Amino acid sequence: MFGKFLVERGLLSEAQLLQALERQREMHLSFGRLAYELGLMTLDQVMEVLGAQHESRVRFGALAIQKGFLDEAQVEAVVEAQRETRMPLGQVIATMGLVDPEKLDRALRLYLESDRRSGSDPAEAEAPD
Repeated sequence: MFGKFLVERGLLSEAQLLQALERQREMHLSFGRLAYELGLMTLDQVMEVLGAQHESRVRFGALAIQKGFLDEAQVEAVVEAQRETRMPLGQVIATMGLVDPEKLDRALRLYLESDRRSGSDPAEAEAPD
């Protein structure tokens, strides 16, 4: 994970990484909120699914399908919207001012280069574990 890479190189402390990961999590839009904002569900439907989630471990999208509020294509559209709205960890770190942007850019290039040599998927470079 890119965050661990930064910690190992002394560019970020573990506490700073945790702060950045928490900020990234806070910025992430929930499935229900996106479904509502995309006009796919009403607020009452979102609240009904959230209530049902408290009683089961079933994912929001699966419950919305079970209740007839969404179909599979709509669930996929919301999941894709979540992916598109997620801020990469490196961008969160830069926005918080935790690492100089130039140093962060060099570190990301080095990380991606080392990932390519090790056979990891470079597309996962910004994703927290």
